[in-house]
Amino acid sequence: MMPGNRETLERLFKEGNIGIRRSPLFDETPPILAEDIDFGRIEGMMLGLAIGDSLGNTTEGMIPDARRERYGEIRGYLPNDHARGKPVGLPSDDTQLAFWTLEQMIEDRGFHPDHLAERFSTDRIFGIGSSVRQFLQNYKSGQSWYESGPRSAGNGALMRIAPILIPHLKSPSTDLWVDTALCAMITHNDSGSIASCLTFVHMLWSLLQMRTAPAAYWWLETYVKVAKDLEADETYQP
Repeated sequence: MMPGNRETLERLFKEGNIGIRRSPLFDETPPILAEDIDFGRIEGMMLGLAIGDSLGNTTEGMIPDARRERYGEIRGYLPNDHARGKPVGLPSDDTQLAFWTLEQMIEDRGFHPDHLAERFSTDRIFGIGSSVRQFLQNYKSGQSWYESGPRSAGNGALMRIAPILIPHLKSPSTDLWVDTALCAMITHNDSGSIASCLTFVHMLWSLLQMRTAPAAYWWLETYVKVAKDLEADETYQP
């Protein structure tokens, strides 16, 4: 975590300017990962993000039952209008923003929220969503990075949040949750969105400790357990 991130988050909590409440998660230190952690799994996480995005973006917005009825289980790339109808994998803005996040953290040697907000605002975003578009309008009008994210419960922040855990792999601390919340609120300052991002990062961290895939029920039970204490209030009251 960059110096000042925790102070920034605590101030946002106190002033009620972040759409999440200060739950006990922010004082919970993530478990230490094995010293011989396989960084191939981290590469796989990022590659899987891009592949999953490419597999799904051609049917984005379809109701699951309608998608299943028309295509069955999607195991290959569908014809893509942005590739002249060819069945090739093209990632969307979700992958683009996720890798920009990773690139910016590598450059900064940590998470610097105002630098990431600036990065989002200076390069072209392909397939931009309405919430990110509103963030850009607010930010370019002169609002600070922490004032620019709209109150949107869309999944745009969730789709780019995975790399935020990478700077914390060797030295896990509560700063992981600080960085996650600040990273999420840049474009989606809403309790549902930020809670989902925190819960997802919590789940990713747990998965890195596992040697085998968890049972099917683990995903839902873990999500509900972590998210329910985060999403209750829109603002924090000290």
